[in-house]
Amino acid sequence: MPHPSIRPDVVVLLTNAAPSRYGTVHHKHRDGTPFTAAELELISTATQAERNAAAAQTRLESDWVGELPALQKALDAMITKYIDQVPGTKFSISEICDVMTDADQAEFKRLVEAIKVRKLFRRYPERGRD
Repeated sequence: MPHPSIRPDVVVLLTNAAPSRYGTVHHKHRDGTPFTAAELELISTATQAERNAAAAQTRLESDWVGELPALQKALDAMITKYIDQVPGTKFSISEICDVMTDADQAEFKRLVEAIKVRKLFRRYPERGRD
């Protein structure tokens, strides 16, 4: 028996639906804008496989954003590792970066970018919107 194909546009729409307090879906996007009649029609044709794919994607995104505390802790540890090497009591992050090894500077930049993207995603959760 052939597997039903999963329509990406349906999965994106389902992951962008605002959940209610009762676990059902409101007829609006996460950003508060209402679904159009065409979007409501498309949602009504969603298969169980598409609903499962949307739920899996939502879990992945939640896990990804959930990494934020560990990333922040790693960044704090990175800064703490070098803070005593900077003279004085008032200093900037760039002064701390100046005493880091090249490898630690690269890791510092990776951590900062990862934190920034996750915070932005958490702040603006609407996905798949133009």
